[in-house]
Amino acid sequence: MEQLLTTERNIQSKIRDKEGNMGFWQEMDGQIKVFIARKRVRENHGRVLRLQLARIKEEQKKEIQSATQNRPVEAAPPVKRIKSEEDEEEDEDDEKLSKKVRRKIDVQSLDDPELDEQEKERKWRALTEDQLEDVTLELYRIGCYSPPYNSFDDTMPGIEVIDSQVDIENLTLRRNRNRGDIPSGSTAATSSTAPDSRMLAIARQGMEGDESMFSVEEQLETQKHLWSDKYRPRKPTYLNRVQTGFDWNKYNQTHYDQDNPPPKIVQGYKFNIFYPDLLDATKTPTFIVTPCDDVDFAVIRFKSGPPYEDIAFKVVNREWETLHKNGYKCQFQNGVFQLWFMFKKYRYRR
Repeated sequence: MEQLLTTERNIQSKIRDKEGNMGFWQEMDGQIKVFIARKRVRENHGRVLRLQLARIKEEQKKEIQSATQNRPVEAAPPVKRIKSEEDEEEDEDDEKLSKKVRRKIDVQSLDDPELDEQEKERKWRALTEDQLEDVTLELYRIGCYSPPYNSFDDTMPGIEVIDSQVDIENLTLRRNRNRGDIPSGSTAATSSTAPDSRMLAIARQGMEGDESMFSVEEQLETQKHLWSDKYRPRKPTYLNRVQTGFDWNKYNQTHYDQDNPPPKIVQGYKFNIFYPDLLDATKTPTFIVTPCDDVDFAVIRFKSGPPYEDIAFKVVNREWETLHKNGYKCQFQNGVFQLWFMFKKYRYRR
């Protein structure tokens, strides 16, 4: 209260001396009067509450004494509750007053020197979240730590209050921009499950006109993992390509030409599976090929570690070229598992 009155006197002196922006100081003078009036109302309300509480206790004491004299065997009559019709601010003040009393009792009971360590630990564990918060704030106040803990209502007018979590996020974003990790015009955070631009660039290397995107997954059975409680299992993202073209063997050369080409066939696949969040980055993902009911197709299944589930694709069942010079690649680098292969070409014989 003294600080508010001192601030009011300083503002009024500046208005009398006509220093600085008069409109600003007049606006501050009006706001400071509102804060002073609100503070006085709260103090008066708290004083009235304490007087009412003392009067109620005195009346209860007299009722108990009279009841004991008339009926010594019977118990004291129940305490009558007085319904308060105060507004919202008065209810908040009453709640703050009760919290102060509870904090004082909790701190005294927790710091009792007669208790041993086990008893103190048991009392601390028995506290609820609200009680633990109140006791912590009271210990912070008793220790005279800096900065002092104040409520939002005690903030001076004209001061902007910033949430701590928002401030940390903005600070992290500015640091990333200064390091060049995030473009200056970008404000949205990139999802941790989506592949970044670096991985997509690796997957798109050497993409030609006769290649197209391939994203037909094969449904697998429900998978259960021991780590699903702590890490959410999810399917990995991917960017697959299938290469098609004409097979100009002897038969097609005899029956087709450039104006009437043969039908295109699948010549190979290029699988790019993204695993940026593997818990064990030293463990290389693997794959296994299993036949389908249809002999012309097979299922290729990719396996990795947590938090990724297995993923499978249905491909053409033909023999692979396993030489590097023929386009075969199987590697795991920079969080991208690549499996590229072409099918063998057979010569037509009569």
